[in-house]
Amino acid sequence: MANHSLEVLKLSVLFDNHFFNGVPTQVHFIQNSTMVGTWIDEQGAANLSIGLDRIKFMNSDQLVFLIAHEYGHLVLKHPDKTIEIQQQYGIVSTFDEFMLSPDMKRDYSRLMREMELQADLFGAQLVLGLGHDPVSGASFLLGETKSIQHPEGTLRVAKIKAGEQSLVAEDFSGTFNNLAMQLSDAEVLAALVPSYTQPIDSIDSTVKAAVESWPASGAGSYAGDTLYGFEVSVLLTIAVLACAMPRWWRKTSVG
Repeated sequence: MANHSLEVLKLSVLFDNHFFNGVPTQVHFIQNSTMVGTWIDEQGAANLSIGLDRIKFMNSDQLVFLIAHEYGHLVLKHPDKTIEIQQQYGIVSTFDEFMLSPDMKRDYSRLMREMELQADLFGAQLVLGLGHDPVSGASFLLGETKSIQHPEGTLRVAKIKAGEQSLVAEDFSGTFNNLAMQLSDAEVLAALVPSYTQPIDSIDSTVKAAVESWPASGAGSYAGDTLYGFEVSVLLTIAVLACAMPRWWRKTSVG
C-alpha cells in the first residue's frame, strides 16, 4: 500500500508541474474507503481524494490511469462545469437527480456522462505519455455499472480501445525532466502526513498530502464542493433511504 501511495504522490507532483505550474493539488488518502474524486474547494485549490481500498489491488497501469483520469477532470475544468449543470437542472443533492422528470434526467445524465468519457480519453493520453497501456489501465472499469452520472464501464473501456490508434501521447519531456518520477521515496514521504485527525477544513495548504478517515456522521466536515467518485452515488442513495443526510454525504459524484 505504501508503494501505491508513493506512486500517487509522484504522479500528482508530475501533473501539477505539467498542468498547473507546480501549484500543488491537495491529496487526501482516505482510510477504509473506495471513493475517488477531485474537487475545487472554497479557496479555489484543487483537491484529490483517494480511497486506499480502491487502489489496494491495482497494478501500475490501472493506478496511473485512475490518477490521470481524475486530473483530466481538473484540467478540463469539470468541477466548474458540473456546478453549472447542477444549477441549470436545480440539483442540490443526489436525491434531486432521482426526482428529475424522465426527459430532464436523460439530458442531465448525458451531460454528466460526457464528462466521464472526456476524462477517460484525456487520461488515456497521459497514460500513453508515461509509457503505460491505457486499455489495460482502464480495465478496472469493466465491473462498473451504468448510473445517472456514469456510462457503463464496458462502454468506457470500449471507447478507449476504439480510439487508441488515434490517441496522441502527452509529452512530459519538458516537465522538469519528469520531476515527479525522479523524486526519491524519502522526499515524497516527507510530504505525507501519516495520520490526520483534525477537521479536513483545517488542513494546511502547504501540506501535499494527508491520510484521513472521513467521518460517517455529521460530526465532521467535508471541504469539497464537487466530488467525483465511483461509488458515492450508491452510498448517497442508501443515505437518502435511511433518511440520514449529513453534510459530506450531500456532495455530487462523477468518477
